[in-house]
Amino acid sequence: MVKKNKEYMSFREDGKRYMQCKVCRSEYVQTGEDAVAVTCSSCVTRITTSQMTLEDFYPSMKIKKTGRPAGWHWMKEFVDKKGNVFHKGKEQTELKGTLKPTKVKPPKKRKKLTYDEKLQRDLTNWKKRKKARRAKK
Repeated sequence: MVKKNKEYMSFREDGKRYMQCKVCRSEYVQTGEDAVAVTCSSCVTRITTSQMTLEDFYPSMKIKKTGRPAGWHWMKEFVDKKGNVFHKGKEQTELKGTLKPTKVKPPKKRKKLTYDEKLQRDLTNWKKRKKARRAKK
């Protein structure tokens, strides 16, 4: 299968090749003869300095979600909404539709401890260790 690259606008001037930026399509950048696509310096700066990601510029690069929870392939048995059965990530086609979909519990929300609470926790742990050391003697 041969992948065809999209051709971007280019022209030659004084023996040099110039190509259109693939992001903004308004600036032309001097390139070599074998270049397929180019990104202008202002677009590179905008991508690297802002909170934008490449997916904002190229929506086709976004990871498509399957609807399965994180770590589903580590479970001993997992059944998705369509009825596909997986044992440790390997699909069991002969069991399709025989089991109910797996109910996944969301992880427990942990309360963020303040500095004082952390200090108190560490102090109680230290006291327990100290008591255990005294008991050994």
